[in-house]
Amino acid sequence: MSKSKLNPAELTVPLSEKEFEELDEFLISDATSEETLTIESLDGYLTALAIGPATVPPSHWLPGVWGPSEDDTPAFDSVDQAQRILGLIIRHQNGIIASLENDPDGFEPVFGFSRVDDSEREYIDGEAWAMGFVQALARVRRDWQPLLDDEQARHHLRPLHLMGAIDLTDEEAQLVETPEQQETLTREIPGSIAAIYRYWQPHCEAAAQSASSAAQRTEPKVGRNDPCPCGSGKKFKKCCGLAQ
Repeated sequence: MSKSKLNPAELTVPLSEKEFEELDEFLISDATSEETLTIESLDGYLTALAIGPATVPPSHWLPGVWGPSEDDTPAFDSVDQAQRILGLIIRHQNGIIASLENDPDGFEPVFGFSRVDDSEREYIDGEAWAMGFVQALARVRRDWQPLLDDEQARHHLRPLHLMGAIDLTDEEAQLVETPEQQETLTREIPGSIAAIYRYWQPHCEAAAQSASSAAQRTEPKVGRNDPCPCGSGKKFKKCCGLAQ
């Protein structure tokens, strides 16, 4: 059996720094297209999927990591390599989820840095991150409609939209003309993510309770005089039913 076969138990293990660098290097390697997300934009992409109201299966969002066309699918060296990279991506997403669940206000997006000409000043640059976020949002827009229809909650998307959208109005474009403006908006993003995460929490909890109730309803009810499902041969009321 392949050592890189996806193991559900291992998918919850956070990426090490070395594994993070491995994923980063693959995304910009010759095996991928120019349309493939960078590590910064992948982080934003996965964050949008992680904080939303619905669980989105990898089969729906993974193609978007590589690019808009089937031709953008990576030229993996082997099935083992494909499984390895997919595992790293899913583990990174699970790490994002764990980080938000543990401390939404302490969430740290993977931002880049930029310089203007030969200036020594280095600016925090969230453009690639926000573009990944906006790209993922387009894939799950229907699920996000309640937030988009809520004027107050929609305000939290402002820095993400300004930094990541490609269809800005002239007025909006003036708000991201300088590195200073872009850095200011980038610094607002973590707070927006925490606010959006909290907005969706009641929806996620309600969905989880509904799913749990549905699962319980599908289990057949055991009568007190029926044979105990444990296989003892006794009636339920004389066996496991005594504990109820």
